[in-house]
Amino acid sequence: MTCCDGMMEGPKSAVFTTVRARDGHLFHLDLHLERLSKHAEVLGIEIPEIKVPLELDGLVKIHVDSNGVKFTSKPFYQEIHMEAEGITVAAPRWSRKIMGTKHGDWDAYREITSEIFKKGVDVALLVHEFCIVDGDRVMPLVLDDDGVVWISDSKLGGVDSVTFAICKSAIEDAGFVISEGRLNERIVARAKEFVLLGTGMGAARLTVLDDVDIGDGSNGLQQVCIKALGEDWR
Repeated sequence: MTCCDGMMEGPKSAVFTTVRARDGHLFHLDLHLERLSKHAEVLGIEIPEIKVPLELDGLVKIHVDSNGVKFTSKPFYQEIHMEAEGITVAAPRWSRKIMGTKHGDWDAYREITSEIFKKGVDVALLVHEFCIVDGDRVMPLVLDDDGVVWISDSKLGGVDSVTFAICKSAIEDAGFVISEGRLNERIVARAKEFVLLGTGMGAARLTVLDDVDIGDGSNGLQQVCIKALGEDWR
């Protein structure tokens, strides 16, 4: 895709966030705008005053570029808090500074999501150097037998998750220890539970990955996250 001046659009051309909305109410909008501002600063984009339109519903994308702010919405496309099946795909990569932001060169993520839906799969988990670093539109959490909830080290390029920010205190209050690390094959293979957090899915539980069963059938971590998300995600 090219801009009107013939220059290629790159990651620093825009910043966005996707918010869950119902009957005109955007859930946790303050956290989304905080992340939008944080990512915009990294990308060198100035955020103008954002006035939210009335009667938004579904998954609402707030997109900021040189033309200003644009809101688009689409229906919820998946069952919330589902049991999900996934596959692994190679993670898109950009410069170290760009990685981890919701930026203007997002087509690679959209293409991955489109392809997995064509295959009847619920989610793609993105792999770099033999580790899961993110999901196509979720953040992966892996619970091991010791009660440690593993998340991918932020330095590996995963996008910081608003849904995780909402759930983090509840996860710790429930007695789980959260640790950043490399979600390698060993950690995933011995997962007691594998939870996917995202604006569209809520708190889904991954049960199959690359045609291999995941977890031991327990859903304690998922239920903690569902409770933390509350009525907003029902």
